[in-house]
Amino acid sequence: PRVIRKTGDNGWVIAVGYRDGFSPNYKVWAYPIIFCCSFIFSFMVMLVLVSKRQHEFLLNKLLPPRVIRKLRKGKTVVEKYNMVTIFFSDIVGYTKMSSEMTPREVMKMLNSLYSIFDKLADKYNIFKVETIGDAYIALGGAPNKCSGPEAAERVTLFALEALQAVKDFETEDGAKIYIRAGLASGPIVAGVVGSSLPKYTMFGDTVNFASRMESTSIKMRLQVSPVTHRLLLDAPNYKFMCEQRREGGEIGVEVKGKGRQITYWVDSASRMTETRQTSARIREEELDREDDSQDCWENENV
Repeated sequence: PRVIRKTGDNGWVIAVGYRDGFSPNYKVWAYPIIFCCSFIFSFMVMLVLVSKRQHEFLLNKLLPPRVIRKLRKGKTVVEKYNMVTIFFSDIVGYTKMSSEMTPREVMKMLNSLYSIFDKLADKYNIFKVETIGDAYIALGGAPNKCSGPEAAERVTLFALEALQAVKDFETEDGAKIYIRAGLASGPIVAGVVGSSLPKYTMFGDTVNFASRMESTSIKMRLQVSPVTHRLLLDAPNYKFMCEQRREGGEIGVEVKGKGRQITYWVDSASRMTETRQTSARIREEELDREDDSQDCWENENV
């Protein structure tokens, strides 16, 4: 319909429209469709974001975040650490035990046990390197750097609690298991090897020595190298009860490729007083300043 309206300056304006406004016929069904499409689009975006988050979570479980960033930039990952502490353990009598169990039972047992170890590794902020058969390998002081005494403290606390967890652990048929454990401290070089199924691994004599500390240990005892023992004396928060290993009246133990080595058993740990914690932190700060030179070496070799 037409609407004729007079303006204030004696003019006339003719307009065409509806007196009560215009509402298109498609309005009734368009709004529900727009709402449904918006909801579906938002839901799909949410699924993509959740999937990406899950992917990143799994990736961070396999490789350290800093290493992932370097790989995304196409860099070669080679990192040097002056002082780390490495944990090795294996199950006593594993070969005989696995021969008496089905592969499914063995896998279920290892998964149950090492899931407990994984939680302890997260608790003490150490890095799980890998499991090889019945062997469990963890690392303190890398890839997240900290002072040598702090790394030794974390890994030793982890090892002691892992031994306690094994004491409380039983297989499905109620059988008990036992482990050997060993620690060694020293310098290593760590990095990612290969482009297919890349793995963050470590190299150096310290790795071999840690393996020897485990293989020459005894059932349900924690054996540590002389360097690890020295670092534990400077531990920032805990005092460790250690005893020198003796065999047949002789000090130490024969280690393949190294001869007789003076080693120590670690039996327990207790929190220190505030005064000693303060002095230990001062020593840590001095060690941290020495470790700052690592970054220069890494930049030159990446």
